[in-house]
Amino acid sequence: MTKRKKKNQSTLIILLLALVLLSGFYIWFLNRDKFNPSEPDDMNIESDINSGPIIATMDIDLVDRIHFKNENADMILINKDGSWLLESDRKRPIKQNYVQNMVNILEEIKATRLVNEKPEDLKDYGLLDPYASIEASQSDGKRISLSIGNKVPGGQGYYAKLEGNDAVYILPMVYGSNFSYSDVNMTQIDRGPSITSNNIYHIEVLQKDGQDFELRHDPDSQYYDSESSLLSWFILKPYDKPYAADSSKVYELLDNYSSFNFLNCVEYETDDFEKYGLEDPRAAILVEYYEEHIEVLDEPDKDPDTGEEIGSKTITEEKSFKLLLGDIDNSGDYYVRKDGDKAVYTMKASNVEAMLRVDAFDVLSTFVNLHDISSVERLDIDIEGISYTMEIKRKEDTETYYFNGEITTENAFKDLYQEIISAKIDVQLKEEVSIVDQAPILTISYYIKGKDEPYTSKYFSYDDSFYIIEKDNHIQFAADKRKIDSIIESIKGYRLNEE
Repeated sequence: MTKRKKKNQSTLIILLLALVLLSGFYIWFLNRDKFNPSEPDDMNIESDINSGPIIATMDIDLVDRIHFKNENADMILINKDGSWLLESDRKRPIKQNYVQNMVNILEEIKATRLVNEKPEDLKDYGLLDPYASIEASQSDGKRISLSIGNKVPGGQGYYAKLEGNDAVYILPMVYGSNFSYSDVNMTQIDRGPSITSNNIYHIEVLQKDGQDFELRHDPDSQYYDSESSLLSWFILKPYDKPYAADSSKVYELLDNYSSFNFLNCVEYETDDFEKYGLEDPRAAILVEYYEEHIEVLDEPDKDPDTGEEIGSKTITEEKSFKLLLGDIDNSGDYYVRKDGDKAVYTMKASNVEAMLRVDAFDVLSTFVNLHDISSVERLDIDIEGISYTMEIKRKEDTETYYFNGEITTENAFKDLYQEIISAKIDVQLKEEVSIVDQAPILTISYYIKGKDEPYTSKYFSYDDSFYIIEKDNHIQFAADKRKIDSIIESIKGYRLNEE
C-alpha cells in the first residue's frame, strides 16, 4: 500500500470517529433533561407560545367554579347567573374582570415547552410548595388543577404541572401574574365620584392637627360686605373673616378635588374603624358640586324668549361628597372611607396630601380692595391728617368726576383710581401685632352704591419694608411700603385737568 493510500485511509477513520462523537453529543443534548432530571433547565427557552404543546383546555362558557391560592389569597369563586361570587361571603363585591382574566387563560393552557417528563424532585421547580395554584371546574363535571412554581431564570416564564400528569412544563409569565391577585386586590372598589372641577362650588378641609381650609363660590355676593363684587370666590378658613380668592389660582386648586381614585378595598364592610384610624379621623374633606344631565320632556315646551320648541332641558342637581382620612399603611398610603359608608379603602398619599396641604395665602387675591368703579360713589382719603375726596356724580347717562369738590377729567380720575386699587397684600403676618395708639399713615374709605357703610382700609407703620393693613377692623397682612408710598404721592400730586 502506498503512503498516499495509507494517509487517505487514516483521514477517513478520523472523520468517521468525529462523526460518531458529534452524533453522540447531539443525542445527549436533545435528552439532557432525562440525564439531569432533578435540575431545572436554565438554558434559553423558546418564547413563542404558539410553538409549545397544549397541555389542557377548558370550555370557558361552562367554567362555574374556581379555587385559586397564593401566599396572599385562598378563594373559592362560583358563577351565579353570570356573576362571580365569593363562596364564603356572597355579599362581598368581587372584581369580575380579574376572575375573567383567570378563566380566559384556562381556555387553552399552552406551554412554552416541556421541561421534564418524570422529574425526581418537584422541589427543584418550586412545585412542592407552589407559588400559586388554580383548580377550575365546569358545569359538565370536567376539572383541571394547575400548580405554578418558581419563576424561570431570566424571566422566561414559570415552572408548572397539572394534577395527574408528572411532566413539568414552562408556562408564559401571564400565568403567574393572573394568579397573583391578593385577597384585597379581588374586592371590587366602589370609587368616589368623578367631578367636573368647574362644577365645584364649596370645599372644606378640617384637620385634627393641621390648619383648616374652606373655600366657597359666592356668585350672589353673600360675602360682599367684606369683599369686592368683582371677585366670586372667598376663603372662609383659616382667617377670622372672609377674604377674596384669586379665581385663576382657585381653578388650578379645584383639579385636586375632582377625582377620588381608591387603590384597594381593605374591608368592604366593617364597624371596627379604630384599627384604621378612622374612628377619630385625622382629617375630613368635603366637596360640594353641581351635576348636570339632560332630561327629555314628555311633551315639547316653548322657549319663552325665542318661541322655539324645546324637546329637552338641562337638570342641575347639588351633590356633596365627604371623605374621612385615617392612618397611613405600610406602603405609605392613607386609609380612607366615605362618610356614612362601612367600606375601608386605601388612597395614594400624593393625592391625599394635595388636598390636605393647602396654603390659603397661595390662593388669596392679593388686592387689598378691588371695587368696580361703576359701583363706586365716593372715596374719602386721609393721609396723615390731610383729607382728600374723590366723587362720581351720575345723572341719567352722564357721569361727572370730582376731586376735592372740583370737577376733573374722566381720564385723570380713572388713572388715579386704578393706582389706588392696585394696592396689594404682600405678606401674611405670622404673629399678632398691635396698632394701639398709632395713627394710620393712609386711610381709604370706599362708598358703594346701595351700601350704607363704607369699606375702609388703613395702613400703619410696621418696619422699613412694610405697612400693616387694617381692613374692616381686622389685621392679617402687610403691604409693600414702596407701593403704598407711591399711591400716597399720586394722591398728593393729583392734577385736576391732566388728560
